[in-house]
Amino acid sequence: MTKLNGNKPLDRNYFRYKDNPKKKNEKQITECCDQDTEHDMLNANNKEDWLLIEDYIERNLREYPSTESITPIVCKECGRLKEYISKLKFNRKLPGD
Repeated sequence: MTKLNGNKPLDRNYFRYKDNPKKKNEKQITECCDQDTEHDMLNANNKEDWLLIEDYIERNLREYPSTESITPIVCKECGRLKEYISKLKFNRKLPGD
């Protein structure tokens, strides 16, 4: 058990290493995409996760008609989902035309 430290903010790292302080010195970032290893991410290499990614994209394309396409950006080495990039439809009509 750790010593009580009053008047000190308790952050994520406090709880992450509370039971195993030796783990604090280990590398916590993936080498390929600089993502936190303890953060649970969707992975394009996992069939169930890929279905969730597809479902998210399909829902957003239906909900936002001005969205032309959505590209999931994943790490090429480990397959972790980094972000989504949306391409919007370009409407050439100007207001008042």
